[in-house]
Amino acid sequence: MPPLPHDVVILGGGPAGAALALALGAQGRSVALLERSDYTAPRWGETLPPEGRTLLARLGVWEAFSQQGHQRSAGSCSSWGSETLGYNDALYSPWGCGWHLDRGCFDRMLAEQAVARGVVLHTATELTGWARRDGGGYRLRVRRAGDAERWLEARFVVDATGRRAAFATAQGARWHTLDRTFCVAGVFQLTPGRTFDAFTLVEAREEGWWYSALLPRGRVVVGLVGDGASLPGVRPGRPEAWRALLARTGATRRKLAACDFTGEPLLARPAPVARLDRPWGEDWLAVGDAACTLDPLSSQGISQALRSALLAAEALRRHFRGVPDALPAYAATLTRQFEGHLQGRAAYYGLERRWPTAPFWSHRARVHETPLARAS
Repeated sequence: MPPLPHDVVILGGGPAGAALALALGAQGRSVALLERSDYTAPRWGETLPPEGRTLLARLGVWEAFSQQGHQRSAGSCSSWGSETLGYNDALYSPWGCGWHLDRGCFDRMLAEQAVARGVVLHTATELTGWARRDGGGYRLRVRRAGDAERWLEARFVVDATGRRAAFATAQGARWHTLDRTFCVAGVFQLTPGRTFDAFTLVEAREEGWWYSALLPRGRVVVGLVGDGASLPGVRPGRPEAWRALLARTGATRRKLAACDFTGEPLLARPAPVARLDRPWGEDWLAVGDAACTLDPLSSQGISQALRSALLAAEALRRHFRGVPDALPAYAATLTRQFEGHLQGRAAYYGLERRWPTAPFWSHRARVHETPLARAS
């Protein structure tokens, strides 16, 4: 089979990659979207803040999203700096409520909407190699599960592979990591006849901080964010240690009285605060978590992915028109946004002073005294 020409091939069909495919499809570009999964495996539930509505509207998928039945969020409450709960009520948001997402459903919707705009979607497909084309662009060798390898041809490649940043790092980009934490999460089920409010709860504790949120179908995700020093015995295969720490919480434990632990295996994933030193190069750029990763405390993971996709779509529109600084300007904007995130993060962590000598909190204090230029 001869190579298939595309303006852009996007590696990764999560929110950033699928949203970028949507935006480029609206520009009339020829786009292929490669996703390693088939969108059926469970994915982490995440929060989309109220302002996410404007991003979905800009992508032209607000109506499709509103019909999916994601769990509405009334806002957030936190025990941070004291035992007293403080509330950030969505009632005061000009955009209305936020949402606790069924991620599998959400990601699949974005990909399907991209297909409706002419994007070619390749699921269960992995990149296995590539070569530069004479005159620019890339030839990409891909394999779909159970099929032989084939080649795709692209003028431009976008890395949307998340924290792996597989293509970008292979081109020489390097991560600058400011902080390293990880999250261990479990799932509870709301007991029939009981109620569970729609606020996201964040509770700071000596070992790190907990969050809990109601998902669709009465499921409740509960996560603990810490680091290796603060959570030495907490691992996915050892739920006893995780549950013992959960039993020592205050607001989180009381809220979970309406739920039962499902017994499903705990999930763990790294949660670094990091950015690529160079999120673009010759005929490629990185988007979403492949370009920079934010602290999960900000609840900006999904909205940041959508914003990043819209920013990248505009950068590519200008790039294909021959604007020479289109890609450097994209990188500069990402850097400014990331630095703003670090400033807000430092201010918020600085509000919690109850455990100044505890490993988690003392390390966060040192991290925020370290210039990003010295991070590695």
